[in-house]
Amino acid sequence: MVLLPALAIVAAVAWAVLAVVAQVMTPDQSVLRMGMSGLVHGRARWLMKAAFVMRGFAALALVAALPASLPRGAMMIAGLTLFWLWGAGSALLALVDTDMPGEKPTWRGAAHAVIALVAYVAGVVGMVVLSLLLRDEAATADVARWALPIASVAVVAVFVKNAAFGAAARASRGPAAPDTRDARSIAPAGRADHAAPEAAAPEAATLTAPPQLAGAPAPASGASPARGLGLYAGLLQRVFLLLVMVWTVVVAAGL
Repeated sequence: MVLLPALAIVAAVAWAVLAVVAQVMTPDQSVLRMGMSGLVHGRARWLMKAAFVMRGFAALALVAALPASLPRGAMMIAGLTLFWLWGAGSALLALVDTDMPGEKPTWRGAAHAVIALVAYVAGVVGMVVLSLLLRDEAATADVARWALPIASVAVVAVFVKNAAFGAAARASRGPAAPDTRDARSIAPAGRADHAAPEAAAPEAATLTAPPQLAGAPAPASGASPARGLGLYAGLLQRVFLLLVMVWTVVVAAGL
């Protein structure tokens, strides 16, 4: 059936257009540091939500089209289920907004992070499984020559992306507050009231950015390479998403 692959391609292209326009309309959010989910808090809120839906629709249309081209069996069911989770999770992100850096964490932000993590991991594993199945079929072997390398790079990309967001989240917490208990215990009685506010001040900086949307500060001198990786978390996320969508278009075009 030509209709479903065509719909998958159209939805993938629509996702790209919507995401680019949403980013252009939200110039205050760094492409390098900030995850794309934060664009729902900008002027292009509904454009980004529509992009989530288009991303999910592209995957689900491909899942509906693939069974006719794949060998029946447990591997096919596993691959389609995993990629279905990617598509359903992507669309579901439109309903639960992420938290912004510096804001008090919410249940919606936590749900967004969990859904995204499950969808990303399921998506790349599903891509690899489906690519291997396509390689085993004579009619789709040519498609697999492109699909399998893209899926393999996406596996690496998702791990690097997760490491970058983890580093960004750790960097956003800043250094641990110093222990001032000993200083207070030896302070003159007349200065005790002045020491307490100073000790409490670092607590105001303990708000942390969610791992899927962290704008990491510049690393201090001597910071580890992993910590510096957080500066490019947003870019790495975009590279990963682009790989998944390119894979979707390549496979859909070859069916």
